Amino acid sequence: MTEQQKFDKDIDKNINYLKDLLGVGESFDIIFREYRVGRKRAASFSINGMTNDVLLTNVFQDMLTLHPEDLSINTMEKLFYTRATHSQVKLSENMNDSITSLLSGELLFLLDGEAQVIIFDARAYPARMPSESTIEKVTRGSKDAFVETLPFNTVLIRRRLRDPKLRFEIVKIGTRSQSDIAVGYIKDITDPKLIEIIKERLNKINIDGIPMAEKAIEEYIVGGSKWNPLPKIRYTERPDVAAVHLLEGHVCLVIDTSPNIMILPTTLWHHVQHVEEFHHHVVVGSYLRLVRLFGIMLSLLLTPLWLALVLQRHLLPEAFMFLGPKDPGIIPLGLQFILAELGVELVRMATVHVPTAQATALGFIGAFMIGEFATKVGLFGNEVVFFTAVAAVGAFATPSIEFAMAIRFFRAILIVLVLFFKLPGLLVGLIGVFIVMATTKSFGIPYLWPLFPFNFGGMKDVLLRLPLPSKILRPAALKPQDKDRLNNSDNEEDSKKEEDSKKEEDSKK
Repeated sequence: MTEQQKFDKDIDKNINYLKDLLGVGESFDIIFREYRVGRKRAASFSINGMTNDVLLTNVFQDMLTLHPEDLSINTMEKLFYTRATHSQVKLSENMNDSITSLLSGELLFLLDGEAQVIIFDARAYPARMPSESTIEKVTRGSKDAFVETLPFNTVLIRRRLRDPKLRFEIVKIGTRSQSDIAVGYIKDITDPKLIEIIKERLNKINIDGIPMAEKAIEEYIVGGSKWNPLPKIRYTERPDVAAVHLLEGHVCLVIDTSPNIMILPTTLWHHVQHVEEFHHHVVVGSYLRLVRLFGIMLSLLLTPLWLALVLQRHLLPEAFMFLGPKDPGIIPLGLQFILAELGVELVRMATVHVPTAQATALGFIGAFMIGEFATKVGLFGNEVVFFTAVAAVGAFATPSIEFAMAIRFFRAILIVLVLFFKLPGLLVGLIGVFIVMATTKSFGIPYLWPLFPFNFGGMKDVLLRLPLPSKILRPAALKPQDKDRLNNSDNEEDSKKEEDSKKEEDSKK
Protein backbone atom coordinates (compact mmCIF):
# COMPACT_ATOMS: atom_id res chain seq x y z
CA MET A 1 0.00 0.00 0.00
CA THR A 2 2.84 2.41 0.75
CA GLU A 3 4.44 1.84 -2.67
CA GLN A 4 1.32 2.25 -4.82
CA GLN A 5 0.12 5.32 -2.85
CA LYS A 6 -3.39 4.81 -4.18
CA PHE A 7 -6.56 3.43 -2.68
CA ASP A 8 -7.58 -0.16 -3.31
CA LYS A 9 -11.06 -1.15 -4.45
CA ASP A 10 -11.21 -3.55 -1.51
CA ILE A 11 -12.42 -1.44 1.39
CA ASP A 12 -11.00 -3.86 3.99
CA LYS A 13 -7.46 -3.27 2.70
CA ASN A 14 -7.95 0.48 2.90
CA ILE A 15 -9.46 0.30 6.39
CA ASN A 16 -6.79 -2.00 7.79
CA TYR A 17 -3.99 0.12 6.37
CA LEU A 18 -5.44 3.38 7.75
CA LYS A 19 -6.21 1.82 11.12
CA ASP A 20 -2.65 0.57 11.49
CA LEU A 21 -1.10 3.82 10.27
CA LEU A 22 -3.26 6.18 12.33
CA GLY A 23 -3.39 4.03 15.45
CA VAL A 24 -7.15 3.52 15.70
CA GLY A 25 -7.73 2.11 19.19
CA GLU A 26 -4.43 3.55 20.43
CA SER A 27 -5.16 7.24 19.88
CA PHE A 28 -8.50 8.21 21.38
CA ASP A 29 -8.98 11.15 19.01
CA ILE A 30 -8.95 9.13 15.73
CA ILE A 31 -12.61 8.44 14.96
CA PHE A 32 -13.51 5.46 12.75
CA ARG A 33 -17.11 4.75 11.68
CA GLU A 34 -18.72 2.15 9.40
CA TYR A 35 -21.96 2.66 7.44
CA ARG A 36 -24.26 1.00 4.91
CA VAL A 37 -24.93 3.00 1.75
CA GLY A 38 -27.52 1.03 -0.16
CA ARG A 39 -26.14 -2.46 0.30
CA LYS A 40 -22.51 -1.41 0.13
CA ARG A 41 -20.14 -1.03 3.04
CA ALA A 42 -18.80 2.42 3.75
CA ALA A 43 -16.48 3.90 6.35
CA SER A 44 -15.16 7.26 7.51
CA PHE A 45 -12.07 8.50 9.33
CA SER A 46 -11.89 11.83 11.17
CA ILE A 47 -10.22 13.51 14.14
CA ASN A 48 -12.22 14.25 17.25
CA GLY A 49 -12.66 17.95 17.90
CA MET A 50 -11.62 19.09 14.41
CA THR A 51 -14.83 18.47 12.45
CA ASN A 52 -18.28 20.04 12.48
CA ASP A 53 -20.39 17.06 13.55
CA VAL A 54 -23.75 18.75 12.99
CA LEU A 55 -22.93 19.62 9.38
CA LEU A 56 -21.58 16.14 8.58
CA THR A 57 -24.58 14.46 10.22
CA ASN A 58 -26.92 16.27 7.84
CA VAL A 59 -24.79 15.23 4.85
CA PHE A 60 -24.65 11.57 5.85
CA GLN A 61 -28.36 11.38 6.62
CA ASP A 62 -29.07 12.31 3.02
CA MET A 63 -26.40 9.93 1.72
CA LEU A 64 -27.62 6.90 3.64
CA THR A 65 -31.11 7.11 2.11
CA LEU A 66 -29.85 5.93 -1.28
CA HIS A 67 -31.42 2.76 -2.72
CA PRO A 68 -29.28 -0.14 -3.99
CA GLU A 69 -30.41 0.39 -7.60
CA ASP A 70 -29.00 3.92 -7.46
CA LEU A 71 -25.50 2.58 -6.78
CA SER A 72 -24.97 0.21 -9.67
CA ILE A 73 -22.70 2.33 -11.90
CA ASN A 74 -20.22 5.09 -11.02
CA THR A 75 -21.23 4.91 -7.39
CA MET A 76 -18.68 7.33 -5.96
CA GLU A 77 -19.32 9.95 -8.61
CA LYS A 78 -23.08 9.71 -8.03
CA LEU A 79 -22.55 10.25 -4.30
CA PHE A 80 -20.20 13.13 -4.99
CA TYR A 81 -22.44 15.00 -7.41
CA THR A 82 -25.89 14.25 -5.95
CA ARG A 83 -25.51 13.57 -2.23
CA ALA A 84 -22.30 15.23 -1.01
CA THR A 85 -24.05 18.56 -0.68
CA HIS A 86 -21.38 20.20 1.47
CA SER A 87 -19.73 23.13 -0.36
CA GLN A 88 -16.11 22.10 0.37
CA VAL A 89 -15.75 18.53 -0.85
CA LYS A 90 -13.45 16.76 -3.31
CA LEU A 91 -12.65 13.35 -4.78
CA SER A 92 -9.18 11.86 -4.35
CA GLU A 93 -7.42 8.64 -5.25
CA ASN A 94 -4.04 9.57 -3.77
CA MET A 95 -3.44 7.91 -0.42
CA ASN A 96 -0.76 10.29 0.91
CA ASP A 97 -2.67 13.45 0.03
CA SER A 98 -5.82 12.05 1.61
CA ILE A 99 -4.01 11.19 4.84
CA THR A 100 -2.58 14.70 4.98
CA SER A 101 -6.11 16.09 4.53
CA LEU A 102 -7.36 13.85 7.33
CA LEU A 103 -4.63 14.99 9.72
CA SER A 104 -5.46 18.58 8.79
CA GLY A 105 -8.98 18.08 10.14
CA GLU A 106 -10.91 16.88 7.09
CA LEU A 107 -13.05 13.72 6.94
CA LEU A 108 -12.37 10.74 4.64
CA PHE A 109 -15.33 8.77 3.31
CA LEU A 110 -14.58 5.34 1.77
CA LEU A 111 -16.91 3.05 -0.17
CA ASP A 112 -16.46 -0.63 -0.98
CA GLY A 113 -15.51 -1.30 -4.59
CA GLU A 114 -14.25 2.23 -5.19
CA ALA A 115 -10.60 3.31 -5.53
CA GLN A 116 -11.48 6.88 -4.62
CA VAL A 117 -12.48 8.62 -1.42
CA ILE A 118 -14.62 11.68 -0.78
CA ILE A 119 -12.91 14.30 1.38
CA PHE A 120 -15.20 16.61 3.36
CA ASP A 121 -13.65 19.86 4.53
CA ALA A 122 -15.89 20.47 7.52
CA ARG A 123 -13.18 21.62 9.87
CA ALA A 124 -14.03 23.28 13.15
CA TYR A 125 -10.70 24.31 14.61
CA PRO A 126 -10.44 25.36 18.25
CA ALA A 127 -9.67 29.05 17.78
CA ARG A 128 -9.87 32.35 19.59
CA MET A 129 -11.67 35.27 18.01
CA PRO A 130 -9.70 38.26 16.67
CA SER A 131 -8.87 40.80 19.35
CA GLU A 132 -6.65 43.86 19.67
CA SER A 133 -2.95 43.36 19.06
CA THR A 134 -0.85 43.50 22.22
CA ILE A 135 2.26 44.60 20.29
CA GLU A 136 1.00 47.03 17.62
CA LYS A 137 -1.52 49.08 19.57
CA VAL A 138 -3.08 52.24 18.13
CA THR A 139 -5.24 54.99 19.60
CA ARG A 140 -7.42 54.99 16.49
CA GLY A 141 -8.01 52.44 13.75
CA SER A 142 -9.14 48.83 13.67
CA LYS A 143 -8.77 46.69 16.76
CA ASP A 144 -8.82 43.24 15.13
CA ALA A 145 -5.60 41.26 14.91
CA PHE A 146 -4.49 37.95 13.47
CA VAL A 147 -5.06 34.71 15.38
CA GLU A 148 -3.52 31.23 15.25
CA THR A 149 -5.94 29.86 12.62
CA LEU A 150 -4.91 30.30 8.98
CA PRO A 151 -8.39 30.64 7.37
CA PHE A 152 -9.33 33.34 9.88
CA ASN A 153 -6.21 35.32 8.96
CA THR A 154 -6.75 35.14 5.21
CA VAL A 155 -10.34 36.29 5.70
CA LEU A 156 -9.16 39.31 7.71
CA ILE A 157 -6.93 40.30 4.78
CA ARG A 158 -9.62 39.70 2.15
CA ARG A 159 -12.01 41.97 4.07
CA ARG A 160 -9.60 44.80 3.25
CA LEU A 161 -8.55 43.68 -0.23
CA ARG A 162 -11.49 42.59 -2.38
CA ASP A 163 -9.19 42.13 -5.32
CA PRO A 164 -9.77 39.11 -7.59
CA LYS A 165 -6.02 39.08 -8.23
CA LEU A 166 -5.21 38.41 -4.56
CA ARG A 167 -3.73 34.93 -4.24
CA PHE A 168 -3.06 32.62 -1.28
CA GLU A 169 -1.11 29.55 -2.42
CA ILE A 170 -0.75 26.74 0.11
CA VAL A 171 2.66 25.16 0.67
CA LYS A 172 3.08 22.29 3.13
CA ILE A 173 6.26 22.18 5.21
CA GLY A 174 7.52 19.31 7.38
CA THR A 175 7.52 15.63 6.56
CA ARG A 176 5.71 14.90 9.82
CA SER A 177 4.00 18.14 10.79
CA GLN A 178 2.71 18.96 7.26
CA SER A 179 2.21 22.55 8.37
CA ASP A 180 0.22 24.84 6.08
CA ILE A 181 1.80 28.07 4.83
CA ALA A 182 -0.16 30.43 2.60
CA VAL A 183 1.94 32.54 0.22
CA GLY A 184 -0.06 35.73 -0.23
CA TYR A 185 0.47 38.23 -3.03
CA ILE A 186 -1.42 40.26 -5.65
CA LYS A 187 -0.83 38.60 -8.98
CA ASP A 188 -0.64 41.67 -11.23
CA ILE A 189 1.44 43.74 -8.78
CA THR A 190 4.08 41.56 -7.14
CA ASP A 191 7.27 40.75 -9.03
CA PRO A 192 6.90 37.15 -10.37
CA LYS A 193 10.62 36.48 -9.77
CA LEU A 194 10.19 37.32 -6.08
CA ILE A 195 7.27 34.90 -5.80
CA GLU A 196 9.28 32.15 -7.49
CA ILE A 197 12.27 32.68 -5.20
CA ILE A 198 10.12 32.50 -2.07
CA LYS A 199 8.20 29.40 -3.14
CA GLU A 200 11.42 27.70 -4.25
CA ARG A 201 13.04 28.32 -0.86
CA LEU A 202 9.94 27.09 0.93
CA ASN A 203 9.81 23.89 -1.11
CA LYS A 204 13.49 23.22 -0.37
CA ILE A 205 12.86 23.08 3.39
CA ASN A 206 13.59 19.52 4.47
CA ILE A 207 12.67 19.01 8.12
CA ASP A 208 10.31 16.78 10.07
CA GLY A 209 8.32 19.67 11.53
CA ILE A 210 8.23 23.39 12.30
CA PRO A 211 6.59 23.67 15.74
CA MET A 212 8.19 27.11 16.19
CA ALA A 213 6.23 28.28 13.13
CA GLU A 214 7.33 31.61 11.65
CA LYS A 215 10.80 31.78 13.25
CA ALA A 216 11.78 28.38 11.92
CA ILE A 217 10.60 29.38 8.44
CA GLU A 218 12.59 32.63 8.61
CA GLU A 219 15.84 30.83 9.39
CA TYR A 220 15.38 28.63 6.32
CA ILE A 221 14.41 31.20 3.69
CA VAL A 222 16.14 34.51 4.48
CA GLY A 223 19.59 33.49 3.25
CA GLY A 224 22.77 35.48 3.86
CA SER A 225 24.97 35.35 6.95
CA LYS A 226 23.46 33.54 9.93
CA TRP A 227 25.45 35.82 12.28
CA ASN A 228 23.84 39.02 11.03
CA PRO A 229 21.36 40.18 13.73
CA LEU A 230 19.48 42.58 11.44
CA PRO A 231 15.93 41.32 10.75
CA LYS A 232 15.28 40.73 7.06
CA ILE A 233 11.58 39.99 7.56
CA ARG A 234 8.96 42.11 9.24
CA TYR A 235 6.27 40.57 11.44
CA THR A 236 2.85 42.05 11.98
CA GLU A 237 -0.31 41.11 13.86
CA ARG A 238 -2.45 43.72 12.07
CA PRO A 239 -4.46 42.87 8.90
CA ASP A 240 -4.38 46.50 7.72
CA VAL A 241 -0.57 46.52 7.80
CA ALA A 242 -0.44 43.29 5.80
CA ALA A 243 -2.92 44.70 3.25
CA VAL A 244 -0.87 47.88 2.79
CA HIS A 245 2.30 45.89 2.09
CA LEU A 246 0.48 43.60 -0.36
CA LEU A 247 -0.63 46.67 -2.31
CA GLU A 248 2.98 47.84 -2.46
CA GLY A 249 4.13 44.55 -3.99
CA HIS A 250 5.34 42.61 -0.96
CA VAL A 251 4.69 38.94 -0.26
CA CYS A 252 2.98 37.88 2.98
CA LEU A 253 3.44 34.42 4.49
CA VAL A 254 0.45 33.31 6.57
CA ILE A 255 1.50 30.39 8.76
CA ASP A 256 -1.00 28.13 10.46
CA THR A 257 -0.79 28.16 14.30
CA SER A 258 0.91 31.59 14.30
CA PRO A 259 -0.72 35.03 14.80
CA ASN A 260 2.29 36.72 13.16
CA ILE A 261 2.28 37.38 9.43
CA MET A 262 5.68 37.50 7.71
CA ILE A 263 6.18 40.44 5.33
CA LEU A 264 9.04 40.21 2.86
CA PRO A 265 11.24 41.62 1.56
CA THR A 266 11.89 44.46 4.00
CA THR A 267 14.40 47.24 4.53
CA LEU A 268 15.59 49.08 7.62
CA TRP A 269 12.83 51.67 7.22
CA HIS A 270 10.04 49.11 7.39
CA HIS A 271 11.11 48.35 10.96
CA VAL A 272 10.93 51.97 12.17
CA GLN A 273 7.45 52.85 10.87
CA HIS A 274 4.24 52.37 12.82
CA VAL A 275 0.60 52.34 11.80
CA GLU A 276 -0.13 54.99 14.46
CA GLU A 277 1.47 57.62 12.21
CA PHE A 278 -1.20 57.11 9.54
CA HIS A 279 -4.06 57.74 11.97
CA HIS A 280 -2.90 61.30 12.65
CA HIS A 281 -2.60 64.46 10.60
CA VAL A 282 0.25 64.49 8.09
CA VAL A 283 2.26 67.01 10.13
CA VAL A 284 1.71 65.17 13.39
CA GLY A 285 2.48 61.81 11.77
CA SER A 286 5.74 63.18 10.33
CA TYR A 287 6.64 64.61 13.74
CA LEU A 288 6.02 61.25 15.43
CA ARG A 289 8.14 59.46 12.83
CA LEU A 290 11.06 61.87 13.27
CA VAL A 291 10.84 61.58 17.06
CA ARG A 292 10.92 57.80 16.75
CA LEU A 293 13.97 57.91 14.46
CA PHE A 294 15.70 60.23 16.93
CA GLY A 295 14.89 57.84 19.78
CA ILE A 296 16.35 54.90 17.84
CA MET A 297 19.55 56.87 17.19
CA LEU A 298 19.77 57.73 20.89
CA SER A 299 19.30 54.09 21.75
CA LEU A 300 22.30 53.14 19.62
CA LEU A 301 24.68 56.08 20.24
CA LEU A 302 23.90 57.73 23.58
CA THR A 303 25.63 55.46 26.09
CA PRO A 304 28.76 54.53 24.05
CA LEU A 305 29.24 58.15 22.90
CA TRP A 306 28.94 59.55 26.44
CA LEU A 307 31.31 56.90 27.76
CA ALA A 308 33.87 57.62 24.99
CA LEU A 309 33.80 61.38 25.71
CA VAL A 310 34.12 60.89 29.46
CA LEU A 311 37.04 58.48 29.12
CA GLN A 312 38.89 61.04 27.00
CA ARG A 313 37.84 64.31 28.59
CA HIS A 314 40.99 66.07 27.40
CA LEU A 315 39.54 66.01 23.88
CA LEU A 316 36.42 67.93 24.96
CA PRO A 317 36.10 71.70 24.56
CA GLU A 318 35.42 73.69 27.71
CA ALA A 319 31.73 74.04 26.86
CA PHE A 320 31.29 70.24 27.22
CA MET A 321 33.32 69.68 30.38
CA PHE A 322 30.08 69.22 32.34
CA LEU A 323 29.68 65.75 30.77
CA GLY A 324 31.91 64.16 33.35
CA PRO A 325 30.25 62.26 36.22
CA LYS A 326 30.09 64.05 39.56
CA ASP A 327 30.13 60.79 41.51
CA PRO A 328 31.59 58.03 39.31
CA GLY A 329 30.82 55.25 41.79
CA ILE A 330 32.90 52.38 43.08
CA ILE A 331 32.82 50.31 39.86
CA PRO A 332 34.70 51.61 36.78
CA LEU A 333 32.45 53.50 34.35
CA GLY A 334 32.80 51.06 31.46
CA LEU A 335 31.92 48.11 33.66
CA GLN A 336 28.95 50.06 35.08
CA PHE A 337 27.45 50.44 31.62
CA ILE A 338 27.93 46.75 30.86
CA LEU A 339 26.28 45.73 34.14
CA ALA A 340 23.49 48.26 33.57
CA GLU A 341 22.81 46.80 30.10
CA LEU A 342 22.66 43.31 31.57
CA GLY A 343 20.32 44.54 34.30
CA VAL A 344 17.92 46.11 31.77
CA GLU A 345 17.87 42.89 29.75
CA LEU A 346 17.19 40.81 32.86
CA VAL A 347 14.30 43.05 33.88
CA ARG A 348 12.89 42.95 30.33
CA MET A 349 13.07 39.15 30.17
CA ALA A 350 11.57 38.80 33.62
CA THR A 351 8.70 41.11 32.62
CA VAL A 352 7.92 38.84 29.69
CA HIS A 353 8.04 35.66 31.76
CA VAL A 354 6.15 36.67 34.90
CA PRO A 355 2.33 36.72 35.00
CA THR A 356 0.66 40.02 34.12
CA ALA A 357 -0.42 40.59 37.71
CA GLN A 358 3.22 40.56 38.83
CA ALA A 359 4.62 42.76 36.04
CA THR A 360 3.85 45.99 37.91
CA ALA A 361 5.63 44.76 41.02
CA LEU A 362 8.61 43.69 38.92
CA GLY A 363 8.82 47.14 37.32
CA PHE A 364 8.75 48.73 40.76
CA ILE A 365 11.57 46.47 41.92
CA GLY A 366 13.70 47.17 38.85
CA ALA A 367 13.17 50.94 38.77
CA PHE A 368 13.23 51.89 42.42
CA MET A 369 14.72 49.19 44.60
CA ILE A 370 17.59 48.21 42.27
CA GLY A 371 18.26 51.48 40.44
CA GLU A 372 17.68 53.86 43.34
CA PHE A 373 19.58 51.91 45.95
CA ALA A 374 22.46 51.07 43.56
CA THR A 375 23.16 54.79 43.20
CA LYS A 376 22.74 55.48 46.92
CA VAL A 377 25.13 52.71 47.88
CA GLY A 378 27.62 54.05 45.36
CA LEU A 379 27.86 51.09 43.01
CA PHE A 380 26.59 53.14 40.05
CA GLY A 381 26.75 56.80 39.13
CA ASN A 382 23.53 58.73 38.59
CA GLU A 383 24.55 59.57 35.02
CA VAL A 384 25.03 55.91 34.15
CA VAL A 385 21.53 55.00 35.32
CA PHE A 386 20.04 58.03 33.53
CA PHE A 387 21.69 57.44 30.15
CA THR A 388 21.00 53.70 30.26
CA ALA A 389 17.34 54.42 30.97
CA VAL A 390 17.09 56.88 28.06
CA ALA A 391 18.71 54.35 25.70
CA ALA A 392 16.29 51.65 26.91
CA VAL A 393 13.28 53.92 26.26
CA GLY A 394 14.55 54.59 22.74
CA ALA A 395 14.75 50.85 22.10
CA PHE A 396 11.24 50.27 23.45
CA ALA A 397 9.95 53.01 21.11
CA THR A 398 11.08 50.92 18.13
CA PRO A 399 7.99 49.25 16.55
CA SER A 400 9.88 46.12 15.47
CA ILE A 401 10.96 43.93 18.38
CA GLU A 402 13.52 42.17 16.18
CA PHE A 403 15.13 45.45 15.08
CA ALA A 404 15.14 46.75 18.67
CA MET A 405 17.01 43.64 19.77
CA ALA A 406 19.55 44.17 16.97
CA ILE A 407 20.07 47.77 18.14
CA ARG A 408 20.63 46.55 21.72
CA PHE A 409 23.19 44.04 20.47
CA PHE A 410 25.06 46.69 18.45
CA ARG A 411 25.01 49.06 21.44
CA ALA A 412 26.57 46.42 23.68
CA ILE A 413 29.31 45.83 21.09
CA LEU A 414 30.00 49.57 20.88
CA ILE A 415 30.26 49.87 24.67
CA VAL A 416 32.81 47.03 24.79
CA LEU A 417 34.84 48.66 21.98
CA VAL A 418 34.78 52.01 23.79
CA LEU A 419 35.85 50.33 27.03
CA PHE A 420 39.00 48.94 25.38
CA PHE A 421 39.77 51.46 22.61
CA LYS A 422 37.90 54.60 23.71
CA LEU A 423 36.86 57.04 20.92
CA PRO A 424 38.67 55.23 18.05
CA GLY A 425 36.83 52.05 19.08
CA LEU A 426 33.50 53.88 18.80
CA LEU A 427 34.33 55.18 15.32
CA VAL A 428 35.46 51.75 14.11
CA GLY A 429 32.33 50.17 15.60
CA LEU A 430 30.00 52.66 13.88
CA ILE A 431 31.75 52.11 10.57
CA GLY A 432 31.35 48.37 11.08
CA VAL A 433 27.60 48.74 11.82
CA PHE A 434 27.16 50.84 8.68
CA ILE A 435 29.04 48.29 6.57
CA VAL A 436 26.87 45.47 7.92
CA MET A 437 23.71 47.43 7.08
CA ALA A 438 25.01 48.49 3.66
CA THR A 439 25.95 44.94 2.64
CA THR A 440 22.77 43.31 3.98
CA LYS A 441 20.06 42.38 1.49
CA SER A 442 16.55 41.07 1.94
CA PHE A 443 15.65 38.86 -1.02
CA GLY A 444 17.92 40.90 -3.27
CA ILE A 445 16.83 44.35 -2.04
CA PRO A 446 19.49 46.52 -0.32
CA TYR A 447 18.74 46.94 3.38
CA LEU A 448 19.36 50.71 3.34
CA TRP A 449 17.29 51.47 0.24
CA PRO A 450 16.35 54.26 -0.57
CA LEU A 451 19.34 55.78 1.26
CA PHE A 452 21.82 53.43 -0.39
CA PRO A 453 21.42 53.36 -3.36
CA PHE A 454 19.89 56.82 -3.06
CA ASN A 455 16.34 57.47 -4.26
CA PHE A 456 15.00 60.93 -3.48
CA GLY A 457 11.31 60.07 -3.72
CA GLY A 458 11.68 56.96 -1.61
CA MET A 459 13.85 58.75 0.97
CA LYS A 460 11.27 61.49 1.38
CA ASP A 461 8.60 58.85 1.94
CA VAL A 462 10.52 57.03 4.69
CA LEU A 463 11.55 60.16 6.60
CA LEU A 464 8.18 61.93 6.46
CA ARG A 465 4.61 60.75 6.65
CA LEU A 466 3.46 61.96 3.24
CA PRO A 467 -0.23 62.55 2.36
CA LEU A 468 -1.78 59.38 0.97
CA PRO A 469 -3.08 61.08 -2.25
CA SER A 470 0.53 61.92 -3.13
CA LYS A 471 1.75 58.31 -2.73
CA ILE A 472 0.99 57.30 -6.30
CA LEU A 473 4.03 55.17 -7.13
CA ARG A 474 4.84 51.85 -5.53
CA PRO A 475 8.39 51.29 -4.18
CA ALA A 476 10.70 50.89 -7.17
CA ALA A 477 12.97 48.46 -5.30
CA LEU A 478 10.19 45.84 -5.30
CA LYS A 479 9.99 45.94 -9.12
CA PRO A 480 6.18 45.86 -9.16
CA GLN A 481 4.42 44.98 -12.41
CA ASP A 482 1.89 47.76 -11.85
CA LYS A 483 4.07 50.70 -10.85
CA ASP A 484 1.39 53.26 -9.97
CA ARG A 485 -1.67 53.02 -7.74
CA LEU A 486 -4.08 54.80 -10.10
CA ASN A 487 -6.98 53.17 -11.92
CA ASN A 488 -5.26 52.23 -15.15
CA SER A 489 -8.52 51.52 -16.95
CA ASP A 490 -9.68 55.07 -16.31
CA ASN A 491 -6.33 56.38 -17.52
CA GLU A 492 -6.64 54.39 -20.73
CA GLU A 493 -10.16 55.70 -21.32
CA ASP A 494 -9.03 59.29 -20.76
CA SER A 495 -6.09 58.86 -23.12
CA LYS A 496 -8.39 57.39 -25.79
CA LYS A 497 -10.77 60.32 -25.41
CA GLU A 498 -7.88 62.75 -25.77
CA GLU A 499 -6.67 60.98 -28.91
CA ASP A 500 -10.19 60.98 -30.40
CA SER A 501 -10.63 64.69 -29.68
CA LYS A 502 -7.27 65.45 -31.27
CA LYS A 503 -8.25 63.48 -34.37
CA GLU A 504 -11.55 65.39 -34.62
CA GLU A 505 -9.76 68.71 -34.34
CA ASP A 506 -7.25 67.68 -37.00
CA SER A 507 -10.06 66.61 -39.34
CA LYS A 508 -11.88 69.97 -38.88
CA LYS A 509 -8.68 71.79 -39.68
